[in-house]
Order: sequence, then structure tokens, then C-alpha cells
Amino acid sequence: MLDELISQSLRDFQSDCLNFCEHHYPTIHNRGMNESHLGKALARRIVHSYDKLNIDAFLHQLDESPALKQPVFRVDAPDHQIYIVAHRLISANLACRKGIVKDMHWTLDHIDTTSEKEKRVILVADHWIDRSSASKSVPSWWLGHQPIHQADFAAQGVRLLEAEHSLAGDIELECALTGGLTRIFHPFHRQRDGLPLYKYLLLTATYPL
Repeated sequence: MLDELISQSLRDFQSDCLNFCEHHYPTIHNRGMNESHLGKALARRIVHSYDKLNIDAFLHQLDESPALKQPVFRVDAPDHQIYIVAHRLISANLACRKGIVKDMHWTLDHIDTTSEKEKRVILVADHWIDRSSASKSVPSWWLGHQPIHQADFAAQGVRLLEAEHSLAGDIELECALTGGLTRIFHPFHRQRDGLPLYKYLLLTATYPL
């Protein structure tokens, strides 16, 4: 049930992001979403998914830490705990990628170990693909392979590159965590034809704990 609820929440969150992008363009184009907004918005969407099932769920913010640039959120339900780590990929360089893994590591160190609830941690980020090689390799790094609709990227002028590493590999190496499900969504559509704008990526990775 938990994984189904998260999957549906992520699909609904894509629609949330579409509405947000339409009302905040070109700010989104310039900077992407604010991490705090991104994390809290996803957490609220998950709480709403529980509400539709008549299950009480509550949103908490973990204590802020100088080690983090943004807060980490936790959704508590009777049988589940879901942690949401939001990170803005303004740049796709090595330092920014390491920052994502560092945030994941911090969160794992602050998991509520006293609870026996079924747990998941969701990493969420967004990114605008630019002309740099690092940026063009983000989909490959995030998924561990090139997206199946690589030709659609190319049709919009984005020639994707292979990444030397993968998010899953980096997290396994630094956090000893495996079994994640990585996804890429495209919540922003071009006005002239309604097609997804492949330059804008909403990236999620869900890990069982």
C-alpha cells in the first residue's frame, strides 16, 4: 500500500508542479523551485493522499541543521513514516551532486529509530538542462541509464550525455543504501503545442528503509 500511495502522490505532484510552473514562469525558468517549497509541497501532497483514504497523517519538519541548506520533512501516518529530502540542482556539477548525497546521509542519521513503522525516504529535486556537459548527463546520472524517450529530448535540441556515475551508485557507496526507485517527470509543457518541455526535470528517488 505504501509504495502505491507514494507513486500516486508523485503523479499528482507532477500536476501540482505544472500549475505552479505556469503561475511562476519565468522565475522557475531562472532558478527552479525553492527547496523548502519543493519539499513541503510534496509532503503536503502525500498527506492529502492519506486524507483521501481517511487515514490521519501529519507533517513534521526535522530540526534545522547548519549542515543542510533546506529543511527535511517527515510525514507520519499510523503505520508509515515518509521522509522527504528536497534539493535544488541549480548546477549539475560534482559538488552539487555530492551535496545531494550528503543531504541523504544526514537524513539517514536522523531517522526515528524508535518507531517500527514502515519507512521510506524520498529524494526530490528539479533541474533545467543547460549547455554544459554536466547538465546534459543529469538524466543518465539520476536514472543510471539514458531515459527511454531520449529521442524526444533530441527533438527539442537537448542531446543527452552519459554520466560516469549514477545517483544509486553514489548513495550506495556513501550511505550503504540500496533498492531505490528513480524517476524523471516533466511537469512543464510548451505553450505552442502542449508537449512536455524536456529541458525541465522533476527528479525523484524513493528508498525503503
